[in-house]
Amino acid sequence: MFIYFLLLQNETTWYIVSGIAIGATILLFLAAMVVYFVIQYQQKQHQNKTNTIHMQQAFQEELLLTQAEVKEQTLQTIAADLHDNIGQLLSITNATLSSVNLNDRQKSEQKIKDAIGFVNTSIKDLRQLAKLLQAENLLQQGLVQAVEQEMQWMEKHGQYAVTYVQEMDHTYSPNPKKELIVFRLLQETLNNIMKHARATAIHCELHFRNHELQLSVSDNGSGFDPLLLNNSAAGLGINNMKKRSALIGGTIEISSETNRGTTIHIIIPYEQTS
Repeated sequence: MFIYFLLLQNETTWYIVSGIAIGATILLFLAAMVVYFVIQYQQKQHQNKTNTIHMQQAFQEELLLTQAEVKEQTLQTIAADLHDNIGQLLSITNATLSSVNLNDRQKSEQKIKDAIGFVNTSIKDLRQLAKLLQAENLLQQGLVQAVEQEMQWMEKHGQYAVTYVQEMDHTYSPNPKKELIVFRLLQETLNNIMKHARATAIHCELHFRNHELQLSVSDNGSGFDPLLLNNSAAGLGINNMKKRSALIGGTIEISSETNRGTTIHIIIPYEQTS
């Protein structure tokens, strides 16, 4: 009987010890899991922070690149206008004045009058160029004015019938960083039209509604098959435009058909303000 009691007591003790050991093992496992998840969470937080920093750096680099491109585009426009427009006006003025015959007073007066008109036109054009030199200041005045100025410049080429429509909701609040990207996207779109589209008409619309900025540019040019763009230079250009719009949370929709023109529709979301 005594021996049976000892065996029973030893068996109970074994169960207790086993239970404690199993419980301790479970607690250690749970503690290890907690430590593991805490470490994983901290690593994920650190990675997210690192990714955020890299995205901010990439965005700032893209802004600097965009600013440089806007300035370069402005200088190219000025150089072209000085050569093609103002340069020709001054050459005509010079030729007109050189042909003045003081012995023929009536013709001389008319030629001098014409020369003065050429000079006045040159001065007017130079003033417009001075505005372009301050492209960044123009953007500070607002995207609406900047886009309007750009479309006026396209119309001045005389190669396109240009129409421009803008409608900005009263909730619109300027965002200089986004507007710089949008303005550059407009420049790239217009450059593509001039280089590739063989268009005669351009229609541009700028709207802000439902907390979205929408810029649409259409032409009546040669168009293209969007499926054939992927490996072409034009495709790379459009992909670059899509990348830029994505940096500010936007999207670009392209509608085009061979010999039926092209429409580029840019949509940029804005945060809702109370």
